[in-house]
Amino acid sequence: MMTVTFNHDFTISDIIAGLTFVSVVVAGLFALMKWNTYLKLKRAEYVKSLLGEMKSNKDIVFYLFDYNQVWYDLNFHNSGEFERMVDYTLNHFSYICYLYNHKIIDKSDFMCFKYDIERVLHNNQVQEYFYNLYHFSIKIKQPFPFYELFEYAKKHHYMDDEFWNKKSKRYNHYLNF
Repeated sequence: MMTVTFNHDFTISDIIAGLTFVSVVVAGLFALMKWNTYLKLKRAEYVKSLLGEMKSNKDIVFYLFDYNQVWYDLNFHNSGEFERMVDYTLNHFSYICYLYNHKIIDKSDFMCFKYDIERVLHNNQVQEYFYNLYHFSIKIKQPFPFYELFEYAKKHHYMDDEFWNKKSKRYNHYLNF
């Protein structure tokens, strides 16, 4: 039978090196915790700024969608400033979907915007606008302008079967496709 013995001879430099190592590990863990807290606070500030912009920026016309007002018609694409404001609003929500899809904001951050995004996507006028843009973008071989928002809508089944039919009678055809 073999016996293993352990030599207990530690020098002062061994003890100091061990304590230094433990101190570095503890300091590193503390720094990591602080960094993690800092990142969470920065992300929270960013989410707050996105929410604030949505409520204070006059170019964002969310309530137009929320109250289901009629706005998308034959004259929309020649309306200039109004079309720009609608596109700006949809880009804002598409950007939020982009942040979520690329894990820049997490699910709890996204929940701050989910109600608003779903109100936008439930809006019949937005769906009609998306229908026209979708089929027009295919015709001109360009990407859909609000790609991330559109992908979110597809993933959560906001479009009916008629949406994919470019000859659908359910939707008005305001763009040449």
